[in-house]
Amino acid sequence: MADPKGIAARALYRETGAADRAAIRALEAEVYSSSIAAVSEALISGPAETLSLAAEIEGRLVGHILLTPIAGPDRALALAPHAILPAWRDMQIGTELVRHALRMARERGWRSVFVYGQPDYYCRFGFRSRTADGADVSWQGPRFLALELEPGALSGWSGPLAYPEAYLAAARTIAG
Repeated sequence: MADPKGIAARALYRETGAADRAAIRALEAEVYSSSIAAVSEALISGPAETLSLAAEIEGRLVGHILLTPIAGPDRALALAPHAILPAWRDMQIGTELVRHALRMARERGWRSVFVYGQPDYYCRFGFRSRTADGADVSWQGPRFLALELEPGALSGWSGPLAYPEAYLAAARTIAG
């Protein structure tokens, strides 16, 4: 078998388009649920500018990441979902997908990113719980993390974060 980390280097990391929507929906339905997949589709096709990137190997989408604008601090994004097909995990594809998405967000002038996730995973990219401490959200805690894409973007900021309704609907679905 090929070196798992070498497989990530062979993947194509790219922005998604309308032709990818069915593949994204199928991927996210397999990894999460059809309700999460429907939320991604609603956000991508909605009026707000999203950053939607895919990891593709041999013409097949094996990973997807979505960054969606949120209201609060200037030019802030929420990261979710981040999905990698089970057969392609532990090959650094998810890591590279996050790196590509953060680089693109930085290049497009976004200033910060918030995520609710595994600290052990997201801290390697610079996300920190303490950086998100100024956010007034019901899910505040050690798994709620933020990253400043621009140094000082969240310094001195505090207040509520307003997520798109489709995003909140997914969170309610997950919470049960």
